[in-house]
Amino acid sequence: IPGFRQANFITEPSPRNTAPSLILSNIYLSRIDPDANVVVVPSDHYIPETNIFAAQMQDALNFADNRCIITCGIKPNAPHTGYGYVKFNREISSETGVTEFFDVIEFKEKPEMGVAKQYLAEGNYYWNSGMFIYKLKYFKEFLGEYAPYYFIQYTELLKVFHHKLSFYEIFCDIKPESIDYALMEKLPEVKMFKAEFGWNDLGSWSTVYQLKTKDDHNNVVERNNNILIDSENTMLFSTTDKPVAAIGLKNVVVINTQNGVLVADMKQLQRVKEVIRKLDEERDREVI
Repeated sequence: IPGFRQANFITEPSPRNTAPSLILSNIYLSRIDPDANVVVVPSDHYIPETNIFAAQMQDALNFADNRCIITCGIKPNAPHTGYGYVKFNREISSETGVTEFFDVIEFKEKPEMGVAKQYLAEGNYYWNSGMFIYKLKYFKEFLGEYAPYYFIQYTELLKVFHHKLSFYEIFCDIKPESIDYALMEKLPEVKMFKAEFGWNDLGSWSTVYQLKTKDDHNNVVERNNNILIDSENTMLFSTTDKPVAAIGLKNVVVINTQNGVLVADMKQLQRVKEVIRKLDEERDREVI
C-alpha cells in the first residue's frame, strides 16, 4: 500500500478467522492508545465515494461513545447467497450528523436462494458488510460479558505480549471463529447504519467483471494478447504473458494465472469456494 509503513501491518501467526484476528489487532492498538477508536473494514471492498464513506464513518465513531458496536448495512440490489445478512428494526433508533442508526435484531448466515429472496422482499434485511466501528475499551468489556472464552484469550495474550514464543503458541491454539458468531450474534448493544456510498465486494470475479470497462458485446479482455471471437458477456482475465483465445463463449469467466486456470459460468461463480475446498483437501496450496 503506497505510503503505508510496513511496521503498521499486523500479521497473524496463524489464520484463525476474524474473532482472533480482531483480538490480535486490538491488543496491538491497546499498547498505543487504550482509548482508541477502531474502524474495521475488509480489504477487498471497492468504495468509490470515499467522501461519503468518511463522513458516515465519522458519524459512527461519534456514536460509538454510547457503548455499542456499530455495523454498516448494504442495501441488497438482488437476492444473494454469498453474503450474510443483518436484520434491523425499521424504526430509527437515533441520529448523529447525517447518519441514521437502527437497532440490530439479529445476524443471519449466508442463506439459500429462496430465503435470500424472502429477505429482499421484506426490506429490513441488509447485506452484512463486515465493517465494525467501536471504542477499543468497550470491545474488551463486551468480550468479558458475552464471549468469556475470547476474553480469557485476550488477557492471556496481553500477559505474554513481549514473549514471542508464548504469544505465538497461545494465539495458534485459539479456537477459530468469526467475530459475528463469537460476539456480534450475542451482543444486544449493536447498531447499524445504511451505507449511502457505492459499494462492491471484490471477493468475487463477477464483481470484478461488473467494474471493468466492457466492449460493445459486454466483454472484458484484460490483456492485449488475449483474444475473444463471437463472444458476449464474457471476461478473459490473465496474469501471465501466455495468450488466451476463446470462441463462441457467452456468460463465461476465464481466469488464467501462472499456477492454474479457472473457467466458469458467470452465474455460478459463487461455487468457486467448492473448488478451493477441493484443492485444500488435496493440499494443492500453490494453486489456491
